[in-house]
Formats: sequence, structure tokens, C-alpha cells
Amino acid sequence: MFLITIANGCSWLFEPTKEAKNDLYEAGNKALNEGKYDEATSYYRKISRSSPFYPQALWMIQKVPFKKGVASFNLKKFQIAIEEFSKVPRHSPDYEEAQRYIKLTNYNLLLQKYTKSSSKDRFYMIKDLVDISNELSNINLLKKNITLIEKELKIRTSNSKTKYLINLLWTIVELSNEKDLYEKTLKYLLTDINYFYDQPEVRTVVFQIIGNIKIALM
Repeated sequence: MFLITIANGCSWLFEPTKEAKNDLYEAGNKALNEGKYDEATSYYRKISRSSPFYPQALWMIQKVPFKKGVASFNLKKFQIAIEEFSKVPRHSPDYEEAQRYIKLTNYNLLLQKYTKSSSKDRFYMIKDLVDISNELSNINLLKKNITLIEKELKIRTSNSKTKYLINLLWTIVELSNEKDLYEKTLKYLLTDINYFYDQPEVRTVVFQIIGNIKIALM
């Protein structure tokens, strides 16, 4: 097993000259680009320690888990993706992006569980979905969560749960700072205003949010 510690941003120190060529290194790169990750790793590992390509081969081996993770994520093989992203070392330039993908993958795994769960279980899962999307500030996930919350609100439930969901909705909209989401949320609240108005505990919160949205849209 190859081991190497490389400072982030210093990979250029190990880049062979453009004139130099190594069949194993080139074969490894070709396999990596074709998504043949095990084959690529095998080629890189065959490069001699005395070769000027050896340090770069080690560096490329460390890129394999990230590339494999991305490929698995795109194929919705989320468990494999998590395993591969978790292998990316901290000193790798791909580390931060791998961590972002781990959060995205966890979101998708939780969403799969959410869609198969009962109404009661979904209520508790939606907070975790919102937390992940808010942390990532991913506009597509924020929009998806708004849709989920609106669907949950259509299931007439207790005043406390309704208030909780309304507050969750506001955290998403406020974080996004997107005009279209402000407008969409305002339209939604006004459309269902009679239902919210009949719940004193909810009414105050809804009016506050409507006021905040109107100020934001000025």
C-alpha cells in the first residue's frame, strides 16, 4: 500500500516534465478518465519508486476515491458514494468538495427514507432535511424543502406542528434571499390565510413572516 503526505496546493512539485512519458502513468490516466477506477489504481501502483512519475502516481491514487464517489453519486448509488468520499484524505485538494458531497448524499438518503415513511415520522425527518440544505445553502435543495413543507402543511395537524413548520419555512426563505422564493411563500401564506388566522398561536407567526417578506420585497 502506498503512503504519502503532501501539502495542499503542492502537487506541482511532483509533476513530471512535459517531455517525459510513462506508459503505466498514461494508461492509469486513461483508465481513470474512463471510470475504470480499480484498473487505474493498478496501473499507478506498478510505477517504480525510482520513476519521476512515482510521486504523481501516488497523488493520482488519492484522487480515485473522490472520482469514484462522484460517479456513484450521479448513479444514485449513495451508500457507495458515502464510503468513497469518506476515504478522501484531509490534505487532498478534493477534501472540502468531498465533505460537501457527503452532506448532499446524506440529504438524498434521508429524502429516500422520508418518502417511504409515515406522516408522523416525516414530520421529524423534515427538520434534518432543512438543516442539511440550509448548511449547504443549495438553492435547489432549499426549493425542494419548501415544497415538502407545503405538502406537510396540507395535512391539517396540531397548532404547534403547524407553527413549527411555518417557522421552518421561514428559515429557508430568509436564508435563500431569493426574490422568487419570497414571492412564492407570500402567495402560499396568503392563499391559506383563513386557515392560519383561525389558529391564534399560528396567526401571529404568519403575520410576522408576511410582514418580513413584504419588507424584503420593497
